[in-house]
Amino acid sequence: MLSVKNKPNFRVPKGLGNNDAVDFESMWAVLSSSLREIHTKNASKLSFEELYRNAYKLVLKKKGETLYTRVKEFEEDWLANTVRPRILVEISPSIVVRSDEVAFTATANEKRVAGERLLKALKQAWDDHNLCMNMTTDVLMYMVSLRHVPRQEELGLFRHEIY
Repeated sequence: MLSVKNKPNFRVPKGLGNNDAVDFESMWAVLSSSLREIHTKNASKLSFEELYRNAYKLVLKKKGETLYTRVKEFEEDWLANTVRPRILVEISPSIVVRSDEVAFTATANEKRVAGERLLKALKQAWDDHNLCMNMTTDVLMYMVSLRHVPRQEELGLFRHEIY
């Protein structure tokens, strides 16, 4: 028979408590600001433990779907408004000329150089995207493990917003 002394003592982790109310907007402000820092390559000053804790708390409080939607919207906006313009700048008229436009002719070397610039910009954007997605996955690890979000979705989002 168990006495009162042998009764297990369970404590709720600090900050989680029994309070079902969670300030999603303030936590999202922190997370979205941090995602922006990750994308601008200023992640060294971030506390990934704190970010993970915020994401974990939101998922525990049944805000995971909202968090997922906001992260996806953030990424779509970043790709469309920041990454795509960087790539579009590299598209030269010499590689976009249609067959019915004979007025502009570029040499083979000009086309090659313009194509190389475009491919370098695309590769840099893809490499940056992969790095940022890996860091974001680290922050949202708990959410990703619960939702089983496939890596192919990242490829689809990049492809959809950039091409």
